Amino acid sequence: MRVSSRGDYGVRALFDLALRFEQGPTQSRDIATRRDIPEAYLHQVLGALNRAGFVRSTRGPLGGHELCQAPHDVSIWDILSVLEGSVRSPVPTEQAASGEDVVYDVWCELHGRSVDYLRSISLATLIEREQTREPISNYSI
Repeated sequence: MRVSSRGDYGVRALFDLALRFEQGPTQSRDIATRRDIPEAYLHQVLGALNRAGFVRSTRGPLGGHELCQAPHDVSIWDILSVLEGSVRSPVPTEQAASGEDVVYDVWCELHGRSVDYLRSISLATLIEREQTREPISNYSI
């Protein structure tokens, strides 16, 4: 499974909003700066997430974007499903249709496990990981 820039940026943007859940709107330029996302592209991604019900957007000088659902209710799979379209399972071969393609079976199992894993990781999980992460030492002089 390959995640596009669109999917990656969407997860990063919602993670940023999850860190500020119920603290009011966050402006897109702040999200773009903190998460190193091109602002013009971020607007497209946030628009799609808004239409899908993950983000509430408010215009104006005090406006911005807010996460609509609690971080523990939004999985990485939920986000990618919106932004990547349908993440397809492997295309069956003629042998697979007859049940004789063991390689195809492996790809299907891998796809299923990937989906299960992404469903098990919520924005709250990412927040927990961020809070327990050890800082990377920088020994440059």
